[in-house]
Amino acid sequence: MKYFLLTILSVLAMSCDPKNPDHKEIIIYKVHYRPNSRIIDTLRVSQNDSKIFTKKEVLTRHPEKTPEPQTVYQLKEPLDGVFYYIHDSEGRLVMAGRYDAHYIYGSVRNDEGNFYNVRYYSYRKNGKLKTIHYMEDGRNLKTETYDRKGQLDEVLYRDKKSGNTTKLEIYENGEVKKTRVYKSFDQYYTVPGRWP
Repeated sequence: MKYFLLTILSVLAMSCDPKNPDHKEIIIYKVHYRPNSRIIDTLRVSQNDSKIFTKKEVLTRHPEKTPEPQTVYQLKEPLDGVFYYIHDSEGRLVMAGRYDAHYIYGSVRNDEGNFYNVRYYSYRKNGKLKTIHYMEDGRNLKTETYDRKGQLDEVLYRDKKSGNTTKLEIYENGEVKKTRVYKSFDQYYTVPGRWP
């Protein structure tokens, strides 16, 4: 296996409209595999950059709840095979993952471009990290939940094929206190500490 030195080129980009309230200077880092290579491996972008994202206001609907307004950002021209670090208008990381125009999982080929291997970050109103959700091969893998102090509180694991919960690790002071191992949707047994 060959190892290549990464060279980092930073490019300063700005939103088109300086009258726009979301207008900020946005730094996009392009990381190249080899010096003088034109192949871009990694991009750091911001959702408030109107050149890169389309911003839409939509109403989310949930059964037995009042529809709520939500802001949705859509990548305009995602680049195939590029790993994206996407930040919100506050500069917080909201998503990190590779965009693939085509993806093969097992023997199934999917030609719908998407982020099949990705991490999603959500935050509390005070700006502290709330959850990190992991997807692998386009399927739910695990979700880490953090308490109000920013410490790891729980890790929920899912079976990639079925989507069913397989185990839940419950943390206390940074260490696994107990693990629930699920036999079915609502049946589990609890073991002290970490379960393999």
